[in-house]
Amino acid sequence: MKKFFLEGYGCSLNISETQKIDEFLESNNFERTDKLNSADFVIINTCSVKQVTEQRMFSRIEFFLNNKKSSSKIIVFGCLAAHKKKDLLKKFPTILVCDTSLESLCLVLNIKKRSFSPKLLGKKSNPLVSIIPVSVGCLGNCTYCATKIARPNFFSYSIKEIDFAFKSALKSGSKEIWLTSQDLGCYGFDIKTDIVELLKVLLKNKGEYRIRLGMMNPNFLKKISGKLIPLFSDDRLYKFLHVPVQSGSNRVLKLMNRGYKNKDFVDLVNLFRKKVKGITFSTDIIVGFPTETEKDFEKTLLLLKKTTPEVVNISRFAKRDGTKAAVFSGQLSEATKKDYSRKLTKFCDEYMLVNNKKRVGEKVRVLVSEKKSKNLFVARTNNYRPVNVGFGYSSFVDVEIVEAFPHFFKGETK
Repeated sequence: MKKFFLEGYGCSLNISETQKIDEFLESNNFERTDKLNSADFVIINTCSVKQVTEQRMFSRIEFFLNNKKSSSKIIVFGCLAAHKKKDLLKKFPTILVCDTSLESLCLVLNIKKRSFSPKLLGKKSNPLVSIIPVSVGCLGNCTYCATKIARPNFFSYSIKEIDFAFKSALKSGSKEIWLTSQDLGCYGFDIKTDIVELLKVLLKNKGEYRIRLGMMNPNFLKKISGKLIPLFSDDRLYKFLHVPVQSGSNRVLKLMNRGYKNKDFVDLVNLFRKKVKGITFSTDIIVGFPTETEKDFEKTLLLLKKTTPEVVNISRFAKRDGTKAAVFSGQLSEATKKDYSRKLTKFCDEYMLVNNKKRVGEKVRVLVSEKKSKNLFVARTNNYRPVNVGFGYSSFVDVEIVEAFPHFFKGETK
């Protein structure tokens, strides 16, 4: 029996596909090993969303080549493989390079072809969490995005397929189920449905569980917001939205080709906070985009001051080969990008700590679903805020928030 060593990196879609590869290979008479030097095949499911991530992938491949047994093959899979195949083969001529399709992996392993789908179940890495991809690709065409190159086509899985995976997840003991996509907001637009219709079907499944919605871009969330809001009255749907705004400057948003203005984001935040009590907003910001001025940056600060998202993921712009933004004039220095990033981080940490301290003393029901370290677990409130607790996995438990930090809380049972 051939042995394989498997590592996966990147977004929740990549994590899910890594889990599916694991289960699929074992069902095809391959044996999983955690020992690199005993594997016949070393498989890495790569990510290329950021320059720093790409560099890490190249370093990891080099490590595998230097530490594998002499007869084993390195297989590079995923977004970096699809985006940078020529570069990978030039640097590492002995490796095997796939793309993002399971069929490409089947081909190099000489096994019967199979496609990724919700019906292809994965091996869970967390006993309480399942990840279900509902669509692949997106309908946007952002000027900075390398993922669009790796996954250029958009398609949605059927509600029937996703409901099958959802039922299977519940049967396996999952209590937290992530619906993931590159843009959940446009799910179903190609098959004449949407995420709201999908949720209506999934929430017919009985039991105490939580659904976490993945990222939705503002322009597509805007189209379905009126239909989506009433569903948050069901406690089984986390009161949580990840809506990446990327910049507070309309000029920069236009250069990014994001398809909306800053007011659209502000209006969405105000609408959902008015209609859904306690909802958590997560957003993403790119600082240092080509030609971004101090005035543009100040507009981003102003936007965050108006909306105070509970979670802000900050990235410094980096040129990605093959994207339009990589060849834009007006590229900013690394020093300027770092300066913007530091200022934004400091600003966000300050208002987040002030807001979070208001919740100290609050009693909340949480799902303990993540192990952080030997004696520390992360629980999630109904609005998906992280609460660190000192006890293990637990379906649902009541805790009191005893301390607040900018990005998480500390909780204890009373």
